[in-house]
Amino acid sequence: MRGVNLGGWLVLEPFITPSLFDPYISAGVVDEYTLCKHLGPDVSRKLLEDHYASWVTEDTFMRLRDLGLNHVRVPVGFWALGNLAADEPYVPNVAWNYLLRAIEWARKYGIRVMVELHAAPGSQNGWNHSGRSGLINWLNGTMGTVNAQRTATYVQQLATFFASPAYAHVGPIMGMLNEPAAYEIGAQKVKSWYTQTFNSVRQTTGAGKGPWIVIHDGFLGLEAFSGFMPKSDRLMLDEHQYIMFNTDLMKMTSTAQLQFACSTWGAASRSSTLQFGPTMVGEFSVAVNDCAKYLNGINSGSRWEGTFGEVSGPPMGSCVNENDASKYSSTYKQFLKNFFEAQVEAFEQGSGWFFWNFKTESNPLWSYFDGVDQGWIPKDVNNRGPGFCVANGFSLNKTLTDN
Repeated sequence: MRGVNLGGWLVLEPFITPSLFDPYISAGVVDEYTLCKHLGPDVSRKLLEDHYASWVTEDTFMRLRDLGLNHVRVPVGFWALGNLAADEPYVPNVAWNYLLRAIEWARKYGIRVMVELHAAPGSQNGWNHSGRSGLINWLNGTMGTVNAQRTATYVQQLATFFASPAYAHVGPIMGMLNEPAAYEIGAQKVKSWYTQTFNSVRQTTGAGKGPWIVIHDGFLGLEAFSGFMPKSDRLMLDEHQYIMFNTDLMKMTSTAQLQFACSTWGAASRSSTLQFGPTMVGEFSVAVNDCAKYLNGINSGSRWEGTFGEVSGPPMGSCVNENDASKYSSTYKQFLKNFFEAQVEAFEQGSGWFFWNFKTESNPLWSYFDGVDQGWIPKDVNNRGPGFCVANGFSLNKTLTDN
């Protein structure tokens, strides 16, 4: 799989489309929940429909095809499927219509679709891209059990839909739930929910039928899923590989970061494929700092400048010009090119990859289209030339236990 995410579309993210949030930040808007609550149902629907219609178009899929990509990962919120509680201000059902239109464009241009439940009732991680930032109220908190049961129902709805003959070929993969914070909720609770929900899906679709189901590692690491649910019927594991959320990785030299991508991430994909089964990377980027506007949340600062809450240490650098590709040096652009190639080579030791994101309003290191236009991502991902890791002597065979 070689693909991109259509992020910031059917689930809003401030760092992808800050223009949707900037007018309302003074009113306390920080995520889709507070945006819809502040604007009310009618204005929210108008804002979202305008965005849905313009952020992803048929031209998007035409360009993805021309770039040699064969998959898209489409994040959706539970509200796309309706059945909202009284205190959930999201706009129901509308996103689903735009998803169906996009699937037809994907079909037209020979691209397969992985739809993933990106936002669950109650929030599975407390981050803005779950719909609501703050508390985790999924398998956790006063409504955690109810919200997890609701989520399982939504997953079954999606799986049943993509099991139908009209969609089984174009949508053969489905993400159960994006980034549940298993490290906080509890590993066993999340794994038990995975098992129960997966079994329910397969009881509904029947053995050998329905989409591949993808589960996220919950930030436990791929090793934590070694031998998990053995001999399952078309089950895949997903890990998201980023440097910029880890200060130790950001402090590495550029050469060390390239070697890390090849040797550590490449080995992880290879080992997990042997110890668990099919393993993919559903998100990565070429950013090596967290300077992107609102990446850590609205007005939350950055680790790079030492301003991101309690986890920040001394500044590692300045974010000035980090989001302006016209200011990047040729040396930096060459590093970005090498870093992209190192990562995709590493991730293809497993089942493949999805770059986050296909585009952004103002953060080029997170935009596949900007990377192509600026030259650090190839115009045809299937013709990249000699493998970067191998050509530079960086092993892809390091085991997970090696230092």
